[in-house]
Amino acid sequence: MNRSLSRIAVSVLCSLLLRGSLRAEESIHVESGDAAKMRHERVAARRKGPGIICHRGASEHAMENTLEAFRATFELGGDGNEIDIRMTSDGVLVVFHDDLLDRHLEAYGDAGDYTWAELQRFRFRAPGKFGAQCRIPTLAEVFALHRAYAGLMHLDIKRTGLDTAIAELLTKMDMWGHVAFANSDTGGMILKDPRFKPQRYKAGLYLDHGEVFPDAIEAVLKKPGDHVIADDPRGVAVALGRKLGKLSKEPVAPRKPEPRIDAKSPTKADLLAILRAADDWNAPAETFAGRMISGARIRTRARAAEELFAVGASSKEARSVLEERVRKRSLHPHWMFHGFDGAMSLRTLVLLRAPNAVDLARFVLWRDDPALEPVIDPRWKNPRAWTDFRVKMVVFPALAKCPGAATEKLCRDYLALTDAEARELGPAQFEEAGRALLAVSPKMETALELFQHRLQEVRGRAVLDCLTHATEGWALAALKKGAPHALAYRVEE
Repeated sequence: MNRSLSRIAVSVLCSLLLRGSLRAEESIHVESGDAAKMRHERVAARRKGPGIICHRGASEHAMENTLEAFRATFELGGDGNEIDIRMTSDGVLVVFHDDLLDRHLEAYGDAGDYTWAELQRFRFRAPGKFGAQCRIPTLAEVFALHRAYAGLMHLDIKRTGLDTAIAELLTKMDMWGHVAFANSDTGGMILKDPRFKPQRYKAGLYLDHGEVFPDAIEAVLKKPGDHVIADDPRGVAVALGRKLGKLSKEPVAPRKPEPRIDAKSPTKADLLAILRAADDWNAPAETFAGRMISGARIRTRARAAEELFAVGASSKEARSVLEERVRKRSLHPHWMFHGFDGAMSLRTLVLLRAPNAVDLARFVLWRDDPALEPVIDPRWKNPRAWTDFRVKMVVFPALAKCPGAATEKLCRDYLALTDAEARELGPAQFEEAGRALLAVSPKMETALELFQHRLQEVRGRAVLDCLTHATEGWALAALKKGAPHALAYRVEE
């Protein structure tokens, strides 16, 4: 397969490969000998480098780890993708990054807690332009897409014990040559297979968004190694003299959305009663059984807080109960449960634009509570306040939907912190604060302010967000004035 392969041909091939490939064990489209030979030649050419690997796909253009994000990588001049692999409870290999579903999906727990059929029914919180078609793909679908594009793959296997099933799928689809990277700790038999030919990264550009700055790109391309890993391929592609293609508007493999199966919704009174039933919030269980019971109660309260937002419960009584749960978030020795009821309660208050929501968000961000001592995990040598990270990490994504002077001031106050000051509060959220500020103040002046921030990750995020909104006057003006080089990264959709 060569670069001149038409978009129509790729579309047809993707359709053939993806049709019905919901499970790894289903039949795989059989290539002709000539097609397989052309594909392997193209893969070999990509392996010679320098290549561009996108971290979780080109996630500026579609939800991370979706077929659409992986496709966008190739449309924008990239060579492959880093792919996060998990398995459902009924043995289907799927692609999803997080240990927990709730950051991206209206769901709780791990992907492995659900069957494939159940997992398909959960909606994404912010699906992006593909709406209801945004979904978790199977690994077979993702492999099929990479086979169609002769793309390279970095297999980020999120759990041990998946290596045998992945290796079998690679053999069945004749795709060992596509695998350029695999985890050393979970790769298992894949790492030992003679068909696996590992390659080296020159460096990564995604942690601080060096991918949008020519000097950073140039420096990385001079380093030894085969490929560069980035969140967005455009900057490196332009530096390598590649033409950026047009982004597709249709989903890769359109499907009828799965019907949701919702239990009868509790009343507002029931939801408030659930949130109030937290007398044990500051008495963490000491036994394994007790911790599991406590974790289930915390998750029930978190769900109740979300359902209050769904029904628009903005009464003074509801706000009072939610605020109590934020201030008295449940203590638990496992990060999965600790403070989760407080996190969802805070998110609901901010999204409902409760009168004191931004002040409460500020309180949460700066909170360093001595009550955390009994649940601090001694394995990690972080400041005490980090234990509350589940509550702190919902602040800026929620504030991005809550415009106003108070939100802008909170974002700017956080952006003014030193690295040492931010570290005492929790995991650094400078990029998230900058993104929220630009979301609530979409102005040329705000963008230029962020372009001057001391941290490259903040500057780079602002450039990427301006590129997303480049059809709007304020964003285009900001790019022309503050980051004219990034105008070369604009693409047609």
